[in-house]
Amino acid sequence: MAGLYDIDIKLDGRWQLTASASGDVPLSYDLDCLFQDIRLEAISQEGELFYDSTYGWSLMDFVQMQDDDLLRLEIAQRVKTKLSRRTEIDSETIVVNLGFSEDKISVKVAFKFDGDSKEYSLDIELDRVKVEVVIV
Repeated sequence: MAGLYDIDIKLDGRWQLTASASGDVPLSYDLDCLFQDIRLEAISQEGELFYDSTYGWSLMDFVQMQDDDLLRLEIAQRVKTKLSRRTEIDSETIVVNLGFSEDKISVKVAFKFDGDSKEYSLDIELDRVKVEVVIV
């Protein structure tokens, strides 16, 4: 799991390697690296990463389920639990709002980093085929 001061290979919107004009592989630093890792974890199924069996939010588990209070609670709790594992995030500030429309589930997440007053947001869209995560 990447942290706030880590470096990773920069991926594009389709999770492919990016290329620079010099031929080097661009790197993602600090907040960009952390946000890229959060997005990757959110679209991953738990256990997909061979060296960390807890990495992944497994949000696809919820795609075929009927909307009810228990399902909403379970999704919100999973998102909060997974984000709370990151030491940089103040777990008390995590707020999850859910919306259901036809075959899609919308998850809006807001949080703050420890010692920071700025609020960051994630917009997650789930449908029968994919999970899409956008950092706002």
